[in-house]
Amino acid sequence: MEFELLRMNMFFPASLEIQEELLKAGFKVPYDKESGRRTPVPVVAASKKPRRIRAGRLLMARKYENDGKFTEISKEKTLLEFRITEKGFLIMKPKPVEYHLEDMGFVSVPPRLWGTWASFSLPFSAYEEIMKLLGEFRDSERNGLYTASRGSGGRIKVYAYKGRNRKDLGIPVFGYALGLHDLTLAEEYLRRKAEENGVPEDRLRYLKLGLSKRKETKAGLKVGIVWEKGTPTEITLKLSTIEPKIKIQGLYGELIGKSRGELSRTSEWYIVVHASDFVNALTTVGETFGSKSY
Repeated sequence: MEFELLRMNMFFPASLEIQEELLKAGFKVPYDKESGRRTPVPVVAASKKPRRIRAGRLLMARKYENDGKFTEISKEKTLLEFRITEKGFLIMKPKPVEYHLEDMGFVSVPPRLWGTWASFSLPFSAYEEIMKLLGEFRDSERNGLYTASRGSGGRIKVYAYKGRNRKDLGIPVFGYALGLHDLTLAEEYLRRKAEENGVPEDRLRYLKLGLSKRKETKAGLKVGIVWEKGTPTEITLKLSTIEPKIKIQGLYGELIGKSRGELSRTSEWYIVVHASDFVNALTTVGETFGSKSY
């Protein structure tokens, strides 16, 4: 079963592993003070609605208009496939059909310190279909699940968490693979940056710019619902990792951050959770305000 996403954001700048791989290859990541060369690790993003960003933040896109100050990016298409295994695992496979690459730009907290580094939003209309698909895994008691929410201006985001010791993580994630390989725009971007940085193009074929979960990686998926003035409008999923901590040698000193996984050349994207954890978390946040209208 596949659903079209409202939005997708893959924050690969949060990965010190990918940054180190590019640095070792000779890229100036993210910025070289002496030469002025910039090689920001790209965010892979997509939105079903046209999106407006500052002109300097766009790295690569297929359809856009630029007035010198802002860039209007045309609507894009990404899919999320749901597949259940015989052992009761749910495999979610993001499929970026149309997307663009962004520069993260300056933020007050460096992405390498974030918990969440990948997010997906589905229309709430997918709720009923997901429930039908995963209905056999629902548990009426839903032991060990609790919710936390925050919001403003009539917009509230509610997320489900599995056990108090998984605060800020969500439900357990048993595997994932996400990366920049086989993305046409990312390949084109890196070829351009290789030329700017004086990196032989042949070197690109040996880079590992994908991330796979390690055994020791503490990872979780936040399953949530966005409520607008008392009505559920979106299902949101956020992949987070918080341990172990790693350190690398950046251009201007040592950097410490949260591990995002083991470097690989994976071109397949997927996230694996227990189907029961997922449907019970979704049911819990769906019933937060006691609404049964859906």
